Amino acid sequence: MTIISQDKNEILPINMPANNEFSFAKGASLINFIIPQSPTLLLTKTLKLNAKLRVNRSTSTFSTPVFPNNIGNKGGAAYSLRMNSRVGVNALFDTITISQGQGGNVMESLRNVGRLMALTKRLTHNQAQYDGELNGKDPSLASRDNIGAVGVNTEVFVSIPIETGLTMGNESLPLGVNGLRGCEIQIQLRNDKDVLITSEADANSVYYSLVDCSLCYDTLAFDASTTEMMERPATGELEYNSWASQYQVINASDTQLNLSFGTSKTLSVIANTIPTTSINNIAQDGFSTDNFKNQTGGVYNADATLDKVVFIKDSMRVPLDYEIECKEQSTEDRPRVEVIDELKSAMNVGGSSMTLVSLNTENQLKTKVNLNGDEVASLDPAVNVEAQAKPVFGLGINQDSLTKVGRNFSSSIFGLRIESSLNGSSPNSVNVFTLSKNKLTYSPQGISVSS
Repeated sequence: MTIISQDKNEILPINMPANNEFSFAKGASLINFIIPQSPTLLLTKTLKLNAKLRVNRSTSTFSTPVFPNNIGNKGGAAYSLRMNSRVGVNALFDTITISQGQGGNVMESLRNVGRLMALTKRLTHNQAQYDGELNGKDPSLASRDNIGAVGVNTEVFVSIPIETGLTMGNESLPLGVNGLRGCEIQIQLRNDKDVLITSEADANSVYYSLVDCSLCYDTLAFDASTTEMMERPATGELEYNSWASQYQVINASDTQLNLSFGTSKTLSVIANTIPTTSINNIAQDGFSTDNFKNQTGGVYNADATLDKVVFIKDSMRVPLDYEIECKEQSTEDRPRVEVIDELKSAMNVGGSSMTLVSLNTENQLKTKVNLNGDEVASLDPAVNVEAQAKPVFGLGINQDSLTKVGRNFSSSIFGLRIESSLNGSSPNSVNVFTLSKNKLTYSPQGISVSS
């Protein structure tokens, strides 16, 4: 097998709207790409969505766009309208569906993409990456809110990877007859009120749009004999990862979530939470990763202490045979070390420094200080240099850290018991995401997908 070239490819959506402007508010909320069948390998890490991002004020039109003026950066009256700076353009994606061939078997359908990225981005990138390489590809991403807000004060070019279990868990995918036989990628955009954050008078009329969308990717082409072999129908299988999501609401101080995954090779489970009233609420950040919250007078203004977490499989404590006790740490505002460790382990970043999660950020402490507690790496002592003091709270568990094969939940129930100080009148939404291995089987007779 001899590689003769690595080719650059770019394709346009097959459902081009007027002005090539995709916008939930304007009724063009589905972006559909078809990657054609060919005897090549798709390099998944090179799969990127390119577009021009516009964060529009209510008076904006396509020909005469009107953008925000966050922190008065452009002079004149300030107009605050931004996105979550830790999630960026990924907040725009409600669902990403990847199918083999055109209209073929669904390989992965990831719902609530932004809520998943709210954890995975923070867990796998540090402050330098947020303010460097990530901000260069998506100016709405940054370690501090004001940096990301200023980034959308004008139309900006973005080029962001398509991050799903399939694309991030496999180095390459065959596009020929012995493989996916081409690929269809559908991106469903999210409600403007859940993506944007503003308290301006015309808040209900602001909207975002993606203009001049395209999808680029690299493929590997092979010598003639290898290409001929790849075009000859055969029987085989391909294993790949996929994410799935489920939604629950908890309110009581002692709650057990019971979920059916239906997957035989479950690798990890992670979950994050948000006050239920913050969903589809343009005045609130719908992609925060804060702690459980209690409300007073309809306002979620107090952390609910996390007391205990238990991971369960069919009424047994699995894979941990003990409860994670963290009431004392929560009450004394100390880092919940075991909770953080298990969350990082679920994303296989337990020993990595490439993360925003630290013992300092989880308790809103400064992250770049010397032994005296003074900020460092800044010539101006009045300038903050640390990442924003926002926690990256989540619950996670690696189901098979030893063999990496995965745990069988095809006919079992996953349980997550949470003990906290929730007061019973403060519903908190919990998004649970499951990473598992799936299998695509191909033959001259057709293709099938199984979990």
